[in-house]
Amino acid sequence: MKTNDIYNIQEEMFKKYEGDVLHILNGSFMMEEFKKNKWINEKYTYISFNEAMCWGEVYEDIFSDTFIKKRVQALNTTIDDYKKIVLNQLEPLLTNKFRTIVLWFGDDMFCQINMLTILAYLEQCNFGGNVLFSMVNEITNEVVQYPYEMTIKGCLSIYRSVICKKEMTTEKFIPVMDKAVSLYLSYRGENSEINRYITKNISKENSELIIDLLKTFPQYGLGDLQYEALIRDIKMN
Repeated sequence: MKTNDIYNIQEEMFKKYEGDVLHILNGSFMMEEFKKNKWINEKYTYISFNEAMCWGEVYEDIFSDTFIKKRVQALNTTIDDYKKIVLNQLEPLLTNKFRTIVLWFGDDMFCQINMLTILAYLEQCNFGGNVLFSMVNEITNEVVQYPYEMTIKGCLSIYRSVICKKEMTTEKFIPVMDKAVSLYLSYRGENSEINRYITKNISKENSELIIDLLKTFPQYGLGDLQYEALIRDIKMN
C-alpha cells in the first residue's frame, strides 16, 4: 500500500468505529512520521509507546510502581525520565475510556514484544472495546496488513510466561508474534546468531560493528544502544 493510504484507512475506519478511538504507535519515531506526513486525523487521539520491552527485566503488574522500578533499572534511566518519556505519553490510555484502540506496530521482534505488552495491559485492565492491529513497514512507511480486529484474551498469560519468565508458552497467537517470541527467547543466548556474529567480528570498531548488526539483523529491530550493550558484554567475557 502507498504511504498516503495510512490516512485513507483511518477515514474508512471512521465509518465503522465512530468516536472514542485511540491510536497507539510504536515509538516516537513513528509518531514523528505520522505528524510529518499529515496522517494525524483530528477525529482521533494518538499516543506513542516509547519502550524497549525486549530489553531487561519486567514485572507482571504492568505499569505498577514495581514495574516502573524494574524498567528504570533495565533501561539505566531515572524514574522522572521514564515518566516523561514513557508514562506521560500513555496518559490517555491509562486514564481515559476508549471504545476502539488501533495498534500501529511493525513485524520485528522489538515492535511485537512492545505490542504484546500493550495487549496484555488491555486484558489486565479488562478493556471491553475493539482492538485492531495494523502492521506497518517502518522503513518504507507502508501498511503491510490492513487493520483487523484482534482478541486480547490470553495475552496477559503469554506476557507473563514469555516476557516475565522468559519461557515459551503453549498458547498460540498471530504468526508474526509467534516468530517474534521465538527470536526474543533466543537472542540473548550465548549461541544466538547475533552473539556469534559479534564474536566473529569483535575486532571491528564498535561503531562499524553496530552498523553491520543493524543491517544484518533487521528482523530483531534492536537499536544501537542494545547492540552496544551486547558487544560490551561479549568483550567483558
